[in-house]
Amino acid sequence: MRSKKSEKKTKIVASKYLNESSSVIAMMSAVITSGGSLDAAVRKVAADGPKNTAKLFGTIVADTDSRSFPDMREAILELISMFPEELSSFRRAMFMVVSASDAKTAEEKVRIMGEATAASLDGIKRAGEGYISKLQFPCTAVFGIGIMVPMILLSLAPMLNIGGMFTMPAAINERTIRILILFVVPLCVLSVILSIRGKNPFMESSFDWKGSVSVAAALTSIPVVVLAGRFGLGLRETVTASVIIGSVSVLIAMSGRISAEKSREKVARSLRGVLFDLGNRMVTGENFDSALVSALSERKECSKIAEALEREYVLCRGDVEAAVRRCISPYSSEISEVLCRISVSSYRDIRDAGRMATALAHQFQNEDQIRDSMRNKLRSMTDMMNGTAALFAPLILGLSIMMMSPLAQVAGPLDTTSTYITVSVYLAELAVLISLFTSLLSDRFRATDIICKVSAILPAAMGVLYVCSSFVI
Repeated sequence: MRSKKSEKKTKIVASKYLNESSSVIAMMSAVITSGGSLDAAVRKVAADGPKNTAKLFGTIVADTDSRSFPDMREAILELISMFPEELSSFRRAMFMVVSASDAKTAEEKVRIMGEATAASLDGIKRAGEGYISKLQFPCTAVFGIGIMVPMILLSLAPMLNIGGMFTMPAAINERTIRILILFVVPLCVLSVILSIRGKNPFMESSFDWKGSVSVAAALTSIPVVVLAGRFGLGLRETVTASVIIGSVSVLIAMSGRISAEKSREKVARSLRGVLFDLGNRMVTGENFDSALVSALSERKECSKIAEALEREYVLCRGDVEAAVRRCISPYSSEISEVLCRISVSSYRDIRDAGRMATALAHQFQNEDQIRDSMRNKLRSMTDMMNGTAALFAPLILGLSIMMMSPLAQVAGPLDTTSTYITVSVYLAELAVLISLFTSLLSDRFRATDIICKVSAILPAAMGVLYVCSSFVI
C-alpha cells in the first residue's frame, strides 16, 4: 500500500534534469549491461549520479525501502509518469531501461540500452534545435528596436529646428528624443533579451561575477580626458579617445584571465578523454589511484595534474576523493565529481567502476558533439549581433549625424556635438546589451565574457561613429 506522502505529485522542473539525463542513462547502462538489476541501477544513480537526479532517485529508493512501493520497477514507472513534456526523451529512455532490465539475454540488454542512450541524446539535440528556432524573433526585435528606432529618432531631431516646414507634436523636442534614445529604447531591448533568460537548455550555472573587478582598468580614461583638455581637443575627439583607451585597458587587464581560461578549457576537454583510458585500465583490474595517474600522464595537457595528484596521494591520508577534487576541480568541477563517483564505486567492484567510466566517457563524447553542433549553429547568430553592435549600428547612426549638416542650411546653425555624445552613450549601452544577449546564448553566463565582449566592441564602434559622423556633405 502506498503512503499518502508518496502519492503527492512532485513538480519536476525539466531544466534541472535535461542536461543530466544522458549521464544518468550511461550509469544505468553500465550496471544493467554488466548483469545488474534495475534496483541496483537506480541505487547506483542515487548514490553516485548527477546532483539533481541523484536526489530525485534517492527519494524513490527511500520510498521503496519503506514499502511505499512494492518494488523498484513500480517506483520508477510512477516517477517517469510525472515527467513533463520537455523530458519526454528522458521518459522514453527510462522506459527502455526498464525493458532492458527484463531482457533475457545480454545481447538484447546491450541493444536496448544503446537505444536508450540514443533517445536521451536525441532529446538534448531536439531541445537545442528548438531553442535556436525560437531565437529568430528576439534577434529581429533587438535589431529593429536597437538600430532602426534610434535612427528614426535622430532623423526627427533636425526637423525640430525647421520652423513651419514640418508640423511636430508639442511633446516632441530634443530632450524627449534624448530620453527615448538613452532610456526607453535600451529598456525595450533589455526586456526582449530577458525574455530568453532561463530558456537555454544548455545553461549550466547561474551568473558568475568572478573577474568583474577588471572593469576598474577603464579608469585610465580619466587621464586621457585631462590631457585632451590641456591640448585643446574637441569634445568629440575627447570622448572617442577616452572610450577607446579605457576599453583597450580593460582588455589588457583581462588578457591574463582570458589566456588562463582558454588553457583551462583545453585541459577540461582533455580530461573528458582521460575517462576512456581510465575505464579501460580499471576493467583490466588496475586500481583507481594508479589508473587515474597513468591515464593523466598519457596526455600532454594533463601531465602536470598527474604529478600534482601523485603528491596529493601521499598527503591525503587515504582520502582519495579529496585529493582528486583538489587537483581536478580547478579545471573541471564536473569531471572532478565524476571521478569521485567512480572512485567510490571502485571500492565495491573495480571492473564495474571501469565499465561505468567508459560508458560516461562515451556519453560525454556524444554530448560534446551535439553541443559543438549547436554552438556552430548559434555562431552565425552571435557573430551577426556582435557585428551589429560594433559596425552596423555606429555606421547607421554616424551617417544619421552626418545627414544633419545639409539641414543646417535650412534650419540655421546646427551643433551636432550633443547628438554625438548622446549616440556615444547609446552605443555603450548597446554594447552592454548585445554582450549580455550573446552571453545568454552560451552555456555559461559570466561577467568575464560580458566585459570582454563590451571592451572589444566599443573601440570599433566609437572609431566607426567618429569617422562616419566627420564627413561633410
